[in-house]
Order: sequence, then C-alpha cells, then structure tokens
Amino acid sequence: MDTSLNGKRALITGAGDGIGREIAVAMAREGATVAVHGRSLVRIESTLAAIKAEGGTAIPALADLVDEDAIATMCEDALSSLGGLDVLVNNAGIYAIDDTPTMTPETWKSILNINLTAPFLVTRAVYSALIDSGSDASVIFISSIAADAHTNGWGAYAASKNGLNAYMHCLADELGAHGARVNCIAPGWVETKMAQEAHKDMAAAAGVDYDEAYNLNMRGNMLSALLTPDSISDMAVFLASERGRFITAQTLTVCGGNLPGSQIDDSGDD
Repeated sequence: MDTSLNGKRALITGAGDGIGREIAVAMAREGATVAVHGRSLVRIESTLAAIKAEGGTAIPALADLVDEDAIATMCEDALSSLGGLDVLVNNAGIYAIDDTPTMTPETWKSILNINLTAPFLVTRAVYSALIDSGSDASVIFISSIAADAHTNGWGAYAASKNGLNAYMHCLADELGAHGARVNCIAPGWVETKMAQEAHKDMAAAAGVDYDEAYNLNMRGNMLSALLTPDSISDMAVFLASERGRFITAQTLTVCGGNLPGSQIDDSGDD
C-alpha cells in the first residue's frame, strides 16, 4: 500500500500558484490526471507546464469562482474531459485584514463567496461524479488554523474557514454512505505569495519592519520551522490515496505546532 494515485481523476481549485499549484503537481506526479483550475489560462500556465515537464497529464479548468454559471460550466467540462472525478480539492481562497467598523459589506461578502460559497458550488456541481466514484472518492477542503483564531482584523477570513470546517463534517456524513471521504487540511503560515502580501499589510498597519515580522511569525511554531507548500501537498496526497482510506470528517492541522501570536495562516489562491 502506497500513496499512488494512478488512474485517479482530480480537480484542484486555485491551482495557479502557492498551495494549490503544489497539490496539483504532486497529485500528477503520483499518477493522477489533474484538472487545474484558475480564473484564466495565464494564471495556470506554469502549473500546467510543471506537470507536463514531469511527464504528468493535466487539463485547464477555467472559471471565476464568483460566477455560479461559470463554475457549473467549468465542472461540466472537466468531468467530460476526465471521464469522471475521484479527487476534489477546494483550495482557492482570499483574505482581507480589516476591523468590523471599516470592513465594507462588499469585502465581507467577497471573502465568504470565494472561501465558503464557491467550495459548496464546486462540490455540488461534481456531487454525482463523486458518488459514482464511491470509495475511490476523496474531497479535501483547504481550511486554516485561522478558523479558531481570535485575531484583530481577521474576522471575515476566520468566519469563512470556520464555516468550511462545519460544511466538511456535514458533507462527510452525506457522502460517507457512498464510501467517499471528506476532510479539511488546516495549514499554519505557509511560505507563499499570499503570506508575503499578508505580512506586508500587517507590518504596514503595525508600523514594524516587514522582514523582521515575516521571519518571526512564519517560524512562530514549536518546530521554529518555515513551512513550504509541499508540507500541505504531502497531506493532500496521503488523504486522496489508499493510505487515507479510513480518514473522514477530520480537520488535519499542518502548522509545525502553532504558538500563540502566530494564529493566522495562508491557505490558497483564487
């Protein structure tokens, strides 16, 4: 028994860079045929090229995740090209740092739309294909340790990820009757463009040095480790493989041992 995904068909949202890109490449490396989602072809070209360079097979899956019709069309096209679906990774995500008095309803809605509503819409669009896959099916949501954070300015992001964890549990019960597994991976801070952008915003708001804040917070875990996207893709491959066959309805945290004051993560890219 190994982590081979030979013959598996996978769809990964937000796979243009960061964690999503790493998951797409890793699953292709393990033998899966991967539908690589992004808002435009330009955003996912490097992921498609990386998979091709390693001898893997991938197809583009284009949609703006705020557009319900575009999601439905993208999923229909992906299912047709793949001939079904075994692995769904809802990875795409956005963030904003803003307190309640200054956060606009539009910002609140945009974060929940991408981080919570879009995963529901994508999952709904491929639901029957996951049932058809049965015990081969694995759904993975990229959540966040921020779901339990009590951090000023991260209310919308934390709410979206907490909701994702709750939806995962309900979906696991739904699909469990068909043998399918559903889990969340909750990263801590992971070295990505999103993490860099978030730290620039936080450093500017606090009036502190960016490099010092970034290095301190990114290694603010029990291992003093700098987490990279492959730490998340390793867990995703494991959950999608035969080795994860009895794991469902779980939120699996990958953070190096989170410490107080280092509560917010980087999860995805839309």
